[in-house]
Amino acid sequence: MDKALTARARQSGFTLWTLALYLLVLSVALVLILRITPSYLEYLTVKDIVERTVEEFDPETQSALEIRTRIRKLLQTSQVDVIDASDIEIYRERRKIVIDANYEVRFPLFWIVDGVMNFDDLIFKVDGN
Repeated sequence: MDKALTARARQSGFTLWTLALYLLVLSVALVLILRITPSYLEYLTVKDIVERTVEEFDPETQSALEIRTRIRKLLQTSQVDVIDASDIEIYRERRKIVIDANYEVRFPLFWIVDGVMNFDDLIFKVDGN
C-alpha cells in the first residue's frame, strides 16, 4: 500500500504554475512572431522588387534614373512603406551601376523594449554603360 501511495505522489501532473509558465512562453513566442513577420514579408517584397529591376535593366537603352523610377513605381504599387525610392542609393562604381537598398526596421515588442531588424544584403551590381 505504501508503494502505491508513493508512486501516485510522484505522478502529480500539471500544476497551476506549470500551466502559467507554458502560457507565458507561448504568448511571448506568439507576440514575437506577430511583430517580426510583417517586417520580414516587406523585406522579401523589397528584395523581389530590386532583383526584378536589376534583371529587367538594359544598359543600352536605360539609365540609372530609370532604375530609380522603376523601383519607385514598384514600391508604390506593392504598398511598401518601410523604404522609399529616395532612400535607395544608386551610383556608378567601376563601369557598374550599384543599387544599395539596405535598411533597418524598428518595431515595438513589449512595453519599452523595441526590436530591430537590419536588412543589409540588398546590394546589387549591374553592368552599366
